Amino acid sequence: MPNGSDVRSPVAIVQDVVRDVGDIVRSEMQLARAEVTTELQKAGKAGGYFAAAGVCGLMAAACLVTCVIAALALAMPVWLAALFTCLFLACIAGAVYAGGRSKMKTMHPVPERTVESIKENLAWAKQRTT
Repeated sequence: MPNGSDVRSPVAIVQDVVRDVGDIVRSEMQLARAEVTTELQKAGKAGGYFAAAGVCGLMAAACLVTCVIAALALAMPVWLAALFTCLFLACIAGAVYAGGRSKMKTMHPVPERTVESIKENLAWAKQRTT
């Protein structure tokens, strides 16, 4: 049996447990922060690759447009070939814009089900407290 000086009070034990739990939570938060930072760095590098691919793709598209103009210039003046190519690309851009606009109109930026669920939860909590 331990002597009187070795016995800790229940309050001291609870304080130690609370302190230890706090230390564990802080450690877990530091670990999570480190993991998120690492993943964000990876995402940044991937974003750089995507940006470089986009620039190269844009240059490839410009070369293709130049090729189309040059091919059409064999049968007509260069200015007319460039004008036809421009009009064709403008029609494609307009069609893609119209498609995107119609898709955007169907989008609901407010998460309606979540808002409704929160309202129900608040009403329930309010009912329980009154």
